[in-house]
Amino acid sequence: MFYGQTPENLNSLISKEDGLLKLKEIMLERSTRSYKKNQYIHYEGDHVIGIYYIISGKVKTVKLTEDGRELITGVYKENDYLDISILFSNDTYNDTTIALEDTILSFLPTEQLDKLLFLYPDVGAKFIKILANDMREKEVRLLQIAYMSVRKRIAQGILHLLLQHSADGSSIKFSRDDLAAFSGTSPETVSRTLSDFKEEGLIEKTASTIHVLNLDKLSKIKN
Repeated sequence: MFYGQTPENLNSLISKEDGLLKLKEIMLERSTRSYKKNQYIHYEGDHVIGIYYIISGKVKTVKLTEDGRELITGVYKENDYLDISILFSNDTYNDTTIALEDTILSFLPTEQLDKLLFLYPDVGAKFIKILANDMREKEVRLLQIAYMSVRKRIAQGILHLLLQHSADGSSIKFSRDDLAAFSGTSPETVSRTLSDFKEEGLIEKTASTIHVLNLDKLSKIKN
């Protein structure tokens, strides 16, 4: 369970100007919950109870295809907010959320979020921008899955994760199964393609870490 601030804490913010900063402060001050790697945070269809803030770690959001395969719809890291789509729907969560690694989250119930949004419209405006960008990114990835070759999809998946989630700018830690779910293909296909990329001098791979050796050639792989 999460235990947090009372509504009085939000009332005290009325005189402040930067709602986003105060929201972050609130999230950091709240009690937290730790999740182990591969632990489920919530399931698609669960009743919405609030938003999450990632203090440390990474999580993925997923949907299941008709044949039961997992498709990763998003990957989120430290300082990201989860489930901000509840601004437009207070019914159920749209995705299943799972920890990609050991993760610490803070949580804000919907009733306190609603009060904060009322006091600080800039928070809602920022969330709308984040949500719009997230939706555009998902649309691009769906088009890639629909129209790009497997080889191109996997290359683009690596490049996307490198841009968004690389600590050193040249490597990512992402399992074969998760890369398959992210690029809309099978783990076996990912293994074969990564072996091809390695032979071509584009990457090196150790355990679940992919090191990109030639970013330019990887980005120019033809469809």
